[in-house]
Amino acid sequence: MGRDGVVADGGRGAGDEPGRRSARELFLEGEPVPARVVRPPILNSWQRSRLWGVDTDRIETPYNPDLDPHSKLSAAAGPVLDRLAATLADSPMSLILTDAKSRIRERRVGNRDLSGHLDAISLAPGFSYAEEFVGTNGIGTAIEDGRTACVFGPEHFSERLQRVSCAAAPIRNPTSGRIIGLVDLTSWRATASPLMVALVEEAAADIEGRLLDLATLRERALLDAFVTGRRGPGRLLVAVADDCFMADAAASELLGPADHRLLRERAAGLARGGAADLQLQDGRSVLARARPVEAPGTGGNAGYVVEIQVLPARAPEATAPPAPPQVRLPGLAGRSPAWRSVVQRLTTLAAAGRWTLLRGEQGTGKLALVRAVHRQQLTGRRLTVHDCAQAGRGTAAWLRGVARALDTDGADTVVLRHLDALPDTAVAALDGLLRAAADRPGWVVALSAPRDPAADADPRPARNFLSEATLPPLRLRPDDVAPLVPVLLARHAGGSDVQCSEQALRTLARANWPGNVRQLEGSLRYALAHHSGPWIEETDLPPSLLSHAQHPLTAWEQTERDMIVQALLDNGGDKSKAAKALGISRATMYRKITGYQISIGGPGSAG
Repeated sequence: MGRDGVVADGGRGAGDEPGRRSARELFLEGEPVPARVVRPPILNSWQRSRLWGVDTDRIETPYNPDLDPHSKLSAAAGPVLDRLAATLADSPMSLILTDAKSRIRERRVGNRDLSGHLDAISLAPGFSYAEEFVGTNGIGTAIEDGRTACVFGPEHFSERLQRVSCAAAPIRNPTSGRIIGLVDLTSWRATASPLMVALVEEAAADIEGRLLDLATLRERALLDAFVTGRRGPGRLLVAVADDCFMADAAASELLGPADHRLLRERAAGLARGGAADLQLQDGRSVLARARPVEAPGTGGNAGYVVEIQVLPARAPEATAPPAPPQVRLPGLAGRSPAWRSVVQRLTTLAAAGRWTLLRGEQGTGKLALVRAVHRQQLTGRRLTVHDCAQAGRGTAAWLRGVARALDTDGADTVVLRHLDALPDTAVAALDGLLRAAADRPGWVVALSAPRDPAADADPRPARNFLSEATLPPLRLRPDDVAPLVPVLLARHAGGSDVQCSEQALRTLARANWPGNVRQLEGSLRYALAHHSGPWIEETDLPPSLLSHAQHPLTAWEQTERDMIVQALLDNGGDKSKAAKALGISRATMYRKITGYQISIGGPGSAG
């Protein structure tokens, strides 16, 4: 048995190989597959791979070389990997460490032939081996199932992976229980051993033990820094880390959940850049400064201590000019101070023709905001959009299009979308075009992801934009959800007058929205497809919105959560009846509800 109750099946392969290869061919042809030949986890993974549209003949997986060599995972895993790599030095076997997104962080392999083959199939640092990109494999399948996975050659979905076998075990955060990485052993199919499962599970357990030791050191260092931190009149103190938030009594009363997230996201930047004015969820302004807390013996920071000073509200002066009226943009909505601020800033910059770099997470609606500001402030002028992510498909032609837009005689608006995705081959050329056009009339806007805290500076093209604005993520603007809902409903309701009930609005307002406005819009489209009558009720919303799990869910966890939510909805919130309908005990139902933080409003929710 494996650590998660999975049969360690790594030595089963050679005798069953012809049957498994035939079963895979039957599956790819759409024919029934004999259950006795293919294990259920593999068949489930094949089905997921087909739904994702994975190519069986090619490996096309994203590459991201920006991996933090000083992460908690790397610090904990290093000695364990060193020891295991020394043990396997004379074996044709590769030792691999990945993060929670199946991206390969480290690879140890002493066999030249195996190393070359792994390079050929992109099983190398920086590449992702998530199932959605390469199909069934030890790494991606272990992440999806949340448990140890062993995949023998013919069980791989991709033809390119048939020559190898692999076993991977999840590494879990010992305090939160969520998966933070994997340790994997990959070998030639002919040299696979059932011991691979035992080795990766033992290594994962050792890494988790070291994570616990390091976490104890970090937590102790952070707690000591928080307790001994200086507090003065009007000064509040909090301590933040990835999985920890401490606050004194005054700070606890002042800060809401959105403020907790804001401080976590800004702490590293505050520690490098000095004090900064921040706006809290309730509209109050604070001066925040942070300092890193070193954790001796861990090779990294324990977190940050943040000192907060509430700034006094400015009394209006009798001679002060009246505040400018709130700018309203057609097709967009918001009422939070952060939204009003970015709209006011962009309208001012557009009217003045100031080149602007607009930052924001995916799905926040940066392009929609720029289009709306352009329509209002620059009526009659043309707007062209050039996607930097597409520059690599035909760099010369793409650059010519940008050059023509920048060279126009009229004061047109030029938008460079996804500036952070500009391929290296186009960086110098685009920078030259922008510098040459620095004096052109009109508004030039670049849209980019938030600043990378690990980067020393922005890429060269970004430095041509002297003005900057940030559209905060929707999770930091919960007050914008309610005004956004009717606007988005009107866009998709086909002319019918559909509204959200108060309970549904409350559920929408407290969601975390990792996909931002785009996810909110998708959730409302889902509700429109499931509602009846003039009102959208809480039960019409996607099941995922009725759960507030604190860690990213695997595909299986998402399915399990949705089944539990649906059973609760079908039974009016009665936990006993829902448990009976699912065939599980009431104790298990309560444990799952607590684990997924499921909340169902309305009557009948008593257990």
